[in-house]
Amino acid sequence: MHQELEPDYPILTPRLALRPHRTDDLDDLLEFHGDPEVVRFLPWPLRDRAATNAALTAKLDQATLTEPGQWLVLAVELRETKTVIGEILLKWASAEHRQGELGFVLARAHQGKGYAAEAAAAMLRLGFEDLGLHRITAVCVEGNISSARLLRRLGFSQEARLVDDIWFKGGWATRLLFALTEDAWRTPATTGRDREEIDALIRCYFDAFTSGSGVDERMAALRDAMLPGAIIVRTCGMAPAVYDVDAFIEPRQAMLTDGTLTDFKEEARSGRLDLFGDIAQWFGRYAKQGRMNGAPHTGGGMKSIQFVRTDAGWRISAAAWDDDRPQR
Repeated sequence: MHQELEPDYPILTPRLALRPHRTDDLDDLLEFHGDPEVVRFLPWPLRDRAATNAALTAKLDQATLTEPGQWLVLAVELRETKTVIGEILLKWASAEHRQGELGFVLARAHQGKGYAAEAAAAMLRLGFEDLGLHRITAVCVEGNISSARLLRRLGFSQEARLVDDIWFKGGWATRLLFALTEDAWRTPATTGRDREEIDALIRCYFDAFTSGSGVDERMAALRDAMLPGAIIVRTCGMAPAVYDVDAFIEPRQAMLTDGTLTDFKEEARSGRLDLFGDIAQWFGRYAKQGRMNGAPHTGGGMKSIQFVRTDAGWRISAAAWDDDRPQR
């Protein structure tokens, strides 16, 4: 078990940098410390510039954990713009019982884009791997639907509903208690609903490459199933070819409708789906068969399809494939 936590900063994720607060963060922090829509679910009051500055001063010394009872409080910086869009917190609650607590807040303009999940996933890794925690909890006011949803996506389970257990913002509030153990974090469970939705996207992907009536409709469904900026990569023993959504779909749609490919279909044969929070990946074998320019055409290989959760549900964010090599 680890006795303290002194991370190497910044902690980088695909879009974020988690780092100690600095005095020049004040304007960015005021953006959400002074927003009543953000503060209404937080334990601290609405803050003006002076109060935000006082809070910032306290955070400047909260970049390491040296003993139980301390909070690690980090700025969540958007790497592209260097803007602080939120804060992520980890409490070292107990050394003997290896307990911790997670907290987070994000500016309203940056909510709903997966940033909180991205930052929280990095902080959970710090807690479980670097600090050696066994269990991390999180609490939120019952009306804070978005935070409760995020915690569930991260793998937390709701363990209790604490009715009227705190005096909060002028009235009694009910809080929800969530927890995640190290074992559950290392082997995150997929929910039935998530698996069903992702399985439907996998079917949509392969069904699109079927000749005959309905090609245009199936390709339109595949386009809707992909993020607008999705990237698709083909290797197949050649130099990698990288496609955007249009460059991938349009020539294949043409081949399936102009007679180049007939009696043709692709299908998934086997694969593994891994899911954590708002990201997932399927890796598996596929097969294809039919006729190309009138001649029999068969083959297969392996495909990797990546998914992200959006406000509209799961979507394909990337795909790559490599075909089997001819037998010599």
